[in-house]
Amino acid sequence: MKRIEGEVPFGDTLAWWLEELWLQKGVPASQRSHRFDRPYLAWESVRLVRNPFFENGTGFEGYWVGQANSAEEVLDALLRVGRDALDSQTRLYRYQQSFRRRLINALHGEKVDFDVLAEWAITLGAILGRLRCNIHRNPQADTFRRETYRQVEGLPLIEYHEVGDDLQQVYEIRDSEHPERPRLYVDPNHLRTTDQEAWQVAAALGKFGHPLVREVLMAKPK
Repeated sequence: MKRIEGEVPFGDTLAWWLEELWLQKGVPASQRSHRFDRPYLAWESVRLVRNPFFENGTGFEGYWVGQANSAEEVLDALLRVGRDALDSQTRLYRYQQSFRRRLINALHGEKVDFDVLAEWAITLGAILGRLRCNIHRNPQADTFRRETYRQVEGLPLIEYHEVGDDLQQVYEIRDSEHPERPRLYVDPNHLRTTDQEAWQVAAALGKFGHPLVREVLMAKPK
C-alpha cells in the first residue's frame, strides 16, 4: 500500500463551504462525500502508481493505453487537451479577462470562488466524457480502466482532518508493478512556453474532481 498525506485541494475555501453545508443540512459534507471516493482513488492510482507512460502523470493516461505507441505521443495528446481547454475558455470569456485570470490562478492552487470551481469541474467532465467514448473502440483501455477500479475495491475511505482553517487528507492506494518499458519524466521547463501552460492545465485538472469539490458543487451553499 502507498499512503498519501497532504492538503485537500483548495482546502481553506472548501472548509468554509463545508461548514455552511453542515449548518444548512445538519450533516458534515465531508462524511457524505465518500460516495465519490472510488473514482478519485482510481484517478490517483493512475496518476501516482499505475501510470503506463509517465513518472509524473496527470491521471488521464489510461485512456491512451492500447492506442498510443509511445509516451511522447501521449504527451502530445495531453498538450492538445490543455490547449483545447484554454482555447475554449478564451472564446467563452473573451470579454471577461478578470474571470479568465481567476481560472488560471485556480490552476496554481490559489483561492477559488464557486464559479471558478464549477467552470473547471465542467471542463474536466466534458474532457472525460469525450475520452470515455473512445474506450468503446479500445478494449485495452477498457481493460486497464476495469483493472484500476478493481484495485481500489476495499481500500479505506479517505480521511479528512481540519488543521487550523485548512483541510488535510489521508488515503491509500495499492502499489503496482512498473511497466516493462521505462516511463518518461515530463519536465515542464523543457517544453515550449505555450506547451508549459497546456501541460499545467492537464496536470491540474484532476483536483477539480476531488470528492469534496464534487460534494460542494452538488450542494451549493446559499
